[in-house]
Amino acid sequence: MNDIPPNQPTGVTLTDEVFTTPVAYILLDATYLVIGINQKAADADFRVGDRLTDCLEEDAKSSFLQLADASGKGTFESSYNQKGRFEFHVSPTAEATRTQLWAFDLSELRLIQSQLQQLKKPERKFLHQMGNLVSSTIGYVELVELMLDESTVLSGERLVAIKRYQGEIGTSLRKTENIIQNEKRGAMPYSGNFGSSTQHVLVVHPDPTRVELLAELLRSQQYKVTTFSDTEAATKFARLNGEFLNLAILSESNKLADYLLKASDTLQLLICASEKPEIENSRVSTITDKPLDMNEFLSKVQEIRSEANGPEH
Repeated sequence: MNDIPPNQPTGVTLTDEVFTTPVAYILLDATYLVIGINQKAADADFRVGDRLTDCLEEDAKSSFLQLADASGKGTFESSYNQKGRFEFHVSPTAEATRTQLWAFDLSELRLIQSQLQQLKKPERKFLHQMGNLVSSTIGYVELVELMLDESTVLSGERLVAIKRYQGEIGTSLRKTENIIQNEKRGAMPYSGNFGSSTQHVLVVHPDPTRVELLAELLRSQQYKVTTFSDTEAATKFARLNGEFLNLAILSESNKLADYLLKASDTLQLLICASEKPEIENSRVSTITDKPLDMNEFLSKVQEIRSEANGPEH
């Protein structure tokens, strides 16, 4: 029997709480076929119809099968279809023929670790700040892991707590990245504060955490930044203030991108997405968003603004 409803990209119907929870959720049938995912999992490129065991690394596949054959409960780490880096939490469901997984995206954490390793002789204060933030982040991650392991149902106060802890994790990561950028200033190619408070950047992304991260990176380079998570609100802002914008950073090619290009003959667009947009326009640049490399992002912004302004004097 096929559990996947026709024309339903997220598979079997999930509760609203599970579908909107900020952690990727994957539901498997007895043959480890993905039959249901929530929105976070869809955003991370998990797909209904995939067979999980075909999408994992060999070592991770063995770990998962051992967990499934034993208690049906535990954790393992792997890429998915050779993309990203995830920590999977496996647990049984009320139906014996199904297995559920929660997947934490580790890609940006790994990127931050890599950037930390590139730093030379960090100061004691820097190490102290990083130690405190990393400890706090790990503490919240462990709380979320504990709550996921204790229950197969997310609802009520438990779901509210997980969302709050997830928010704290995001806040700690943003603070960590700010400290890294401050420490690296003067060492990286973009460290000369290439921006200007007279240059106005519009940032639009559906993920509030990503919006804040991009905004802080740009503000650290002296840009004036306006952010939105809602495209309709961003469009209204652009109608009133479009003439004052120098650059727009979007998560996808959409109606807002079309409007901005038509409304201005000079505005530059940078689209941060996993796939190249269909827009064919010399004023549109792209950068890979999964995961987002902060160094590459700032270098790309510098390149776009340099081309728009001409040689600096």
